[in-house]
Amino acid sequence: MYKQIAYIDEYNKMNRNKIVIFCTIIGIITVILVIITGILTYQIIKNSTAREMEIAGAKTVGISQLNEGEQMPYDGVQTPTTQESPTEEKSEQQESTEQNTETNSNLVEQYQEVAEEVSNFPKHDFSADMDSQLPQYSDAIAEKVVNVYYEKAKKIYLTFDDGPSKQTPKILDTLDKYNVKATFFVLGRNVVNYPELVKREYDSGHFIANHGYSHEYSQIYSSPQTVLDEYNQTVDAIRNAIGVPNYNPHLFRFPGGSVGGKYASLKKSAIELLRENQIAHTNWNCLSGDAEGKNTIEAMWEEIRETAVGDDNLVILMHDAADKSVTAEFLPQLIEYYQGQGYEFASYYDVMSE
Repeated sequence: MYKQIAYIDEYNKMNRNKIVIFCTIIGIITVILVIITGILTYQIIKNSTAREMEIAGAKTVGISQLNEGEQMPYDGVQTPTTQESPTEEKSEQQESTEQNTETNSNLVEQYQEVAEEVSNFPKHDFSADMDSQLPQYSDAIAEKVVNVYYEKAKKIYLTFDDGPSKQTPKILDTLDKYNVKATFFVLGRNVVNYPELVKREYDSGHFIANHGYSHEYSQIYSSPQTVLDEYNQTVDAIRNAIGVPNYNPHLFRFPGGSVGGKYASLKKSAIELLRENQIAHTNWNCLSGDAEGKNTIEAMWEEIRETAVGDDNLVILMHDAADKSVTAEFLPQLIEYYQGQGYEFASYYDVMSE
């Protein structure tokens, strides 16, 4: 009788242990499912909110390529204005870079799961009459400008700011050699000084976009209206240079980028004003470093590789200003490398059309 009771107690104990283990497993699984569901919900809400802000033009990816207050290098034609001292300039550049690097990092994280489909941006027909294929603007095109960073298509957008200058012919020669089309964000004052180079860019099938007229921050960022005024002044200069009176790129790149720096609030207001006037804006997601003092090909390669991580479509920021001779020397290597990696080179003609 004693042995039977012991057996029954042991049997009940085993059953109780099994029930406890089973309940514990169910509890762990439930907690894991709740955590996963919470994470997925948070990511969906965060991505949706960020995408709406991007389409509205409030933010784009990029960090400032020039410090707030830095003046565009003069090409010996216009009388330079007073520059900040080197110490003040360096301090301002560090502050601007830190602010914008943080913004760039946050935005890239928000868009890691966006747009998995292959790009369906149209190809520009360079064999057709250029006058019949002028850039357009619509809400759909503005959204494509935003999505150019996030398409999974292995495309390279070579973009050059601050020109034209004496370096531009070397860059155009290289682009012609490799049959690559690029986008030039020209400065209005340099268009006036070098109209023949803008004409050559246009006739070669490159996209002529707008970078404002002065590149003097205190001037262009004195109000949202002055941003629009400099855009329109530059458009007039482009039209005169290329001989197309109704040309309008509908595309602007803010000097210093559209986010960060002490003019961040004004830029946000200017974005809305530009949008009201059918002007999209874009930044970049890959840096050559030629505006941050990278003055060797090795240093530029290091910057390209570091900032290209995580993206398939690359909008590479470069400059064809007068002091960017290393950029011109670096360009052939850059093109050959990415051609060897199976990338397609595109310009904003592929974006600024329905």
